[in-house]
Amino acid sequence: MGIVKRVIHFPGAIVFAIAAVTVLLSGNSAMAAAELIVINGDIYTVNPTTPRVEAFAVENGKFIAIGTNAQIRALADENTVVINAQGNTVTPGFIDGHAHVGGNSPVVAGVDLSYVADKDEWLRRIEEADKRLPEGEWLTGGGWDHTVIDGIYPNRQMLDEVVPDRPIFLSHIDGHYGWSNSLAFEMAGVTADSPVPPGGEIVLDPNTGEPTGILLEGAQGLVGSIVPERSDVRRQEGLATMEKYANSFGITGLHQMGGLEDYLHIVENGDPTLRIWYGERSPRGSGADYATIVENILALKADTAARVQATEKESEAGPLLEVGFVKLDNDGVLSAHTAVLMEGYRDREGWKGEYTTSPGNLKMQVEMLTAAGLPVAIHSIGDAAVRASLDAFEAARENVVPFPNRIEHIELVEASDIARFKALDVVASMQPNHATNSIGYVPERVGTYRETRAYVWKSMLDADVPLVFGADYPTSPLNPLIQIADAVFRVSPFGFNNGESWHPEQAVSFTEALHAYTQAGADMTAWKTRTGSIAIGKWADFVLLNGKVPVPMDEDFRTLAVDATYFAGRNVYTKPR
Repeated sequence: MGIVKRVIHFPGAIVFAIAAVTVLLSGNSAMAAAELIVINGDIYTVNPTTPRVEAFAVENGKFIAIGTNAQIRALADENTVVINAQGNTVTPGFIDGHAHVGGNSPVVAGVDLSYVADKDEWLRRIEEADKRLPEGEWLTGGGWDHTVIDGIYPNRQMLDEVVPDRPIFLSHIDGHYGWSNSLAFEMAGVTADSPVPPGGEIVLDPNTGEPTGILLEGAQGLVGSIVPERSDVRRQEGLATMEKYANSFGITGLHQMGGLEDYLHIVENGDPTLRIWYGERSPRGSGADYATIVENILALKADTAARVQATEKESEAGPLLEVGFVKLDNDGVLSAHTAVLMEGYRDREGWKGEYTTSPGNLKMQVEMLTAAGLPVAIHSIGDAAVRASLDAFEAARENVVPFPNRIEHIELVEASDIARFKALDVVASMQPNHATNSIGYVPERVGTYRETRAYVWKSMLDADVPLVFGADYPTSPLNPLIQIADAVFRVSPFGFNNGESWHPEQAVSFTEALHAYTQAGADMTAWKTRTGSIAIGKWADFVLLNGKVPVPMDEDFRTLAVDATYFAGRNVYTKPR
């Protein structure tokens, strides 16, 4: 192989440059020396023709060869950077299929209460955040989750005790309800009699009849609408930080909802390190008004494409940002009794939930959007809501869209409706941690006999339905390794179900989960032949882990972390020592 010229120590691997005297032949043509090669890897390519390999080579930001150590070493010269993976696992860059990663994310703004299973600790962190913030600024963020503690909503009096003189608005981890203090309610003029949109609710104290501080679904807007926007500069700086945060988990692509202008700012003025397949949220509307909404989305799509193209950055980095679909919704969440069910809630007699978009209006919206060539993603969690979404897609099935329509979340679905996903070419976009996080309350909401309808990942795959995984951050951890572990093990992080796997018949294998977090996400986009797997000609997005995925899979998987992330062959994250 020649003489090692230099060695750079690297967490979990060794990076060095070598001299080489041979080249690998591809067909009948000699290949030029590579800029970078990875050798001695446990490489999962997510490429069915070569699913496991030892090594690969990168040139001009793309994979140019895949094979054995000997074959790939032969592509190196004195200028080649060589990464010795030392037997550790390497995967394609992760593509998160459902995200809300923005410059206002709790990590970079406000307070983060996610996965804190202690209400006293919530209040301590809230009090701490209050001391950090300048006078007059709202305290926002959230990620709180009462369902993993006692199932009892917190109230405004709890907040009043620690922060009485600063308005507070904190979103629940699933984003479908918020918690505010008395000052925020006073500033927003919220009372027990304030009108709310369909599906929304001001939770009232049963003894006093006064608001408790909890707002469900659209009622959140009563307070959320008066929270001042962060400045453009702070928000854009926050988003740049969040892109690097995503890279630290091996993420190189997001199916993102929200924050388009900020992502455009990074593409035009910064250093984009994520590929953003963007979903524009459609305003609710009907009739002639909706035709204008569709026209506006088409104009936004065209304007975004022109602005991205003008940067000329995609020629060196690959696809960066495209408005690819439109986001709709028709129900809420199981935890708040706002998901729409076929049968009533077990713990709320006579209640099945209320549609946020009626089935008739949903059909109209899907028809008009898909007729314009715009793919649609619909938030549907309850089994009745899922069926209504399938009905809408079926009514519009003659309309041709360039990329698949999809349903998001699908936390309950009737067995008879699973086959309809395949028949209608609808993708199932699901979030593994939503399942493990909800083990404590799903049986209470729907009863044990309906649990078999919940989070049916394996049933989707068995029916040949395309399955895409994501985090729906900030409603669950952004880290794909946590999500993959949840998909494989289906075990509550909070000990529910006695710490046992919950309906393990719906668990998936590591390779199935990895596909759902890589190529499956790419397959829903215009970039499916350019990203998503380690394959010759694709952009070189890849991740080095600090160990090897156990075979067979066991709990040791949870000890793995990302050592480095590469985006178009460029290192965009290295784990600090």
